[in-house]
Amino acid sequence: MKAIQFKEYGDYETLKVVDLDIPELKEGQLLVKINVAAVNPVDNTIRKGLIPLAKKPPMVLGNEAAGVIVKGNNEFPEGTRVTISPFSPDGSIRGIIIDGTWQEYLALYPQEVIKTPDHVSDEEAATFPVAFFSAQASLNKGDFTSSKSVLTLGAGGAVGNAAIQLALAYGSPLVITTAGSTQKAEAARSVGIENVIDLSKETISEGVLRITEGKGVDLVIDSIGGNLTGEALHSLARNGILVTIGYSAGTQFTANVTDFVWKGLQMRGQSLSGWFNAEEQKQVWDQLLPLLAEGKIKPIVAKIFDIADVAEAQRYLIEDRPFGKVLLKF
Repeated sequence: MKAIQFKEYGDYETLKVVDLDIPELKEGQLLVKINVAAVNPVDNTIRKGLIPLAKKPPMVLGNEAAGVIVKGNNEFPEGTRVTISPFSPDGSIRGIIIDGTWQEYLALYPQEVIKTPDHVSDEEAATFPVAFFSAQASLNKGDFTSSKSVLTLGAGGAVGNAAIQLALAYGSPLVITTAGSTQKAEAARSVGIENVIDLSKETISEGVLRITEGKGVDLVIDSIGGNLTGEALHSLARNGILVTIGYSAGTQFTANVTDFVWKGLQMRGQSLSGWFNAEEQKQVWDQLLPLLAEGKIKPIVAKIFDIADVAEAQRYLIEDRPFGKVLLKF
């Protein structure tokens, strides 16, 4: 079978298409033919050797994918279209501690796959799990209710966009997002996002105070980090909460401690790997899957690459920062 593997840490070109054996099934496992797999920022971080706990090379990256059952059981018969959960059986995220989804075939237990709704394409399905699970987990961590206003950073990013869609689907009275350029701000508005702060024209706190008439927002979902985190904290209303789940823009920020003292702010961290057992995963999927099946949330795909062009696919995601998800076609 074809797989994408890197055998040493380095630049994008260390990713190579190789031939590996089709995995042998253990008792109770299903064999899944992968059609589409997603490219995520963490793949780039691992390939560069910046996550010490990650599996050492040679390694197959990839946290999520979509495909079809080729050897199944009564619950998942042959021909069933499935979405691959990012969680391995022990609760860790695949493509970090163990080999991931960038391969033609995977041997998986039934709890590692989700039936893909009929109206959802493989491309949309491969785009769905990590971003929407991350966004839902962050909303839960931030004590979100339908009465709270939300600022979610990065309209074009997968988690940022998922958080926007979820907050709107749940009936939040006000959802605000950010875009790093006028082009991205226009792209966000073109898909129906009304309140977009163009960071090339104003800061986050300036935009939030303008839109909320000085009140601020109840909840921030921050999947970007860096200097934006401090700005986002300053935009919170009294008793506001910021949930941080990513740091693609950096790990350091500056905040004004008086915001915490006088407004009673809280900052909470969220991650996925190792934090959700099977029952806790199910609770989040039970929140998400009805929305996906009913078409109330819709994953956004930016571009699809052939696996032979994986180096360019990863460069495109990291350097061009597209609006939507980048995928690999097997």
